[in-house]
Amino acid sequence: MSHRHVTACGRLVALVLAGTAAVPAPVQAQRATGEEAAELEPVVVSTSRMDTPVSELTRSVTRMEREQLDEQSKLERNLGDILGTEVPGMGTGFRGLSNFTQTLRGRKFQTLIDGIPQNAALRPTSRGLNTTSVETIERVEVIRGGTAVYGFGATGGLVNLITRQPEKGAFNAHSSAGLSFSTQHPDDSFEYNTNHGFSGRSGQLDYVFEGSFAARESFFDADGDRIPPDPLANQGGIAESDEHDVFGKLGYTFGGGDQRIELMGNRFELKQSPDFTFEPGDPGAGEKTTATRGDINAVDPGNEVTTLATTYTHDDLLGSSLKLKAFYNDTSFIFPKFPGFTQTKVESEKIGARSTVETPVTLFGSDAQVIWGVDFLNDETDQPGIDGPTTVPSMEQTAVAGFGELEVPVGSWGRIRAGLRQEHIQVDVGSVTNRLGRSIDSGELTFNETLVNISGVAFVSRNVEVFGGFSQGFAVNDIGRLVQNNQTVDSAGQLDDEAEKVDNFELGVRGRTRRMEASIAGFYSSSDNGRTFDQDLNLVTQPERVWGMEATLAYDSADTWGLGGTATWLAGEVDRDDDDNFEEDLPNTRVPPVKLTGYAEYSPFRWWDARLQTLYSGDRTPDGTGFGFGPADDFVVVDLTTSFDIGYGEIDIAVDNLLNNDFFPVSSQAGGKAPSNRPSLFTQAPGRRVSLTYSIAW
Repeated sequence: MSHRHVTACGRLVALVLAGTAAVPAPVQAQRATGEEAAELEPVVVSTSRMDTPVSELTRSVTRMEREQLDEQSKLERNLGDILGTEVPGMGTGFRGLSNFTQTLRGRKFQTLIDGIPQNAALRPTSRGLNTTSVETIERVEVIRGGTAVYGFGATGGLVNLITRQPEKGAFNAHSSAGLSFSTQHPDDSFEYNTNHGFSGRSGQLDYVFEGSFAARESFFDADGDRIPPDPLANQGGIAESDEHDVFGKLGYTFGGGDQRIELMGNRFELKQSPDFTFEPGDPGAGEKTTATRGDINAVDPGNEVTTLATTYTHDDLLGSSLKLKAFYNDTSFIFPKFPGFTQTKVESEKIGARSTVETPVTLFGSDAQVIWGVDFLNDETDQPGIDGPTTVPSMEQTAVAGFGELEVPVGSWGRIRAGLRQEHIQVDVGSVTNRLGRSIDSGELTFNETLVNISGVAFVSRNVEVFGGFSQGFAVNDIGRLVQNNQTVDSAGQLDDEAEKVDNFELGVRGRTRRMEASIAGFYSSSDNGRTFDQDLNLVTQPERVWGMEATLAYDSADTWGLGGTATWLAGEVDRDDDDNFEEDLPNTRVPPVKLTGYAEYSPFRWWDARLQTLYSGDRTPDGTGFGFGPADDFVVVDLTTSFDIGYGEIDIAVDNLLNNDFFPVSSQAGGKAPSNRPSLFTQAPGRRVSLTYSIAW
């Protein structure tokens, strides 16, 4: 093990020991009486490619249930903002269509829908969290920290959006309708949404259907001023947009219950039709970017996503369990126009398959498990110019990976998981005349990487576990950007492009009592070829390292009240000269400030409950050059939700930014202030919004 990795382990142990004395922590507690708690099945997560009880996890994983998503979506339907508040280690959102500056443990994450990748790997769009509506999601599972479990990305972790499952019973249906508005400027600020769904079972057949629609007008800040519909330059926004989503799933179980085939389809559209654009202010004088009437787009920006999948499972095939998934994913992400530049869209068409086999084996007299399989992905990506020349080449990626993992119990006090994944990726790059006017011929790039993971969990007692390990993440570079801004090569095959490989270390403790859950984890990751941007948004590759700690806490008094929160602290450095001297910080677009969240829930009656929650984002002034180094000032946001069961349905009232605090999101400060100095990014966050929702199950 290198000196750098030894130092990393020492720093990691010190972080965990220091953090254990300072902050307890957990995941989300579930209310239940003593009798109900005894009947609950163990909570499991499937993001590790096999269902694993939470107490046996060897990684930090956040699981958000349907009830949590329902509650948070009353405040804001944008999934990036929901996860930025609820998930430790994830940067806060900015009410945008993109999660461009939103990282997980300081690095990019991969977004999946039922294991199907939503990211455009060859030309990253950072729009994976806006490829389906929140109503289609049964739960969200987030692996915090780099992983190769699904491959083809995820240097900072992965977000798996697991779609709706049929409810119990022959037939179930639900409907909801809601509206929200700015209290500072009710005119032109309304948002309307409605959702209808049903599911059921008949013999061996089951089904689920969801349809949703939302229409948004403008967002307004705490001063009552209109926020530009594109709050982060040309990354895209959700104001002045219409959103449609149609989702369906059909399943059939046969073979005595051992076999199942399932079909899934989802069509999601979000289109902006803005009547306003941005008017840059002067961040140095504290002058925010405002909205001015006009639309400079050649076509309306937005997302169009089609996802189709077929899944076959066999629970007892020659003593093993088998899961096969074939999928199709077609995305079109239209970016807003930025003055002086061509408006473009990124189109990505993916066809792929995944196989996962779980085989029980006996090893040294113990019952062990081997998880193995093969993944395949073909991705064709284009970025055509809409009102100008196309300066990004057509690209096609063909990727194949085989993996194997062994899980071994260590007596009755622990488990160890260790595995390998071998990835082979070939990228065919077409010819193009790039943005600088340079003609670059077509070429081929090939990547072969072996990724290692080893982790374990030790059962200190019935209710306390220590977990930790080492894992590697891997991601191909933004090849489209490399070609678009290149002025040195004649052929794409000459690109000196080494894929990003990240080493991740983690050590943590978690525990639970009848009423409380707590966890704390320290982490460290390093890469010899990390990615940041220079002042002109060109990719820069150099060694970098990120470290930090996360903590969670939840306490539930059973029937009346509960409270909890999370804490996240990160730091990161970069070696600009590749001389083992990490002389600069990573920017605020990569490493966000300290994030603290807390909540208090109160339910004195069966028909009424309320929740008050808060988010604190600290200040951070990174020392470095390039994009994203604008200093971030701290801010606090307080939200309130309350629900009333009226017998014929439920009424929900939610107040986002209850105190109408006047603040700028971290992304706006990082990119808008000097030295980044991009005034078009310096937009203020929305002020107080009130929403009212009526829902009924029938």
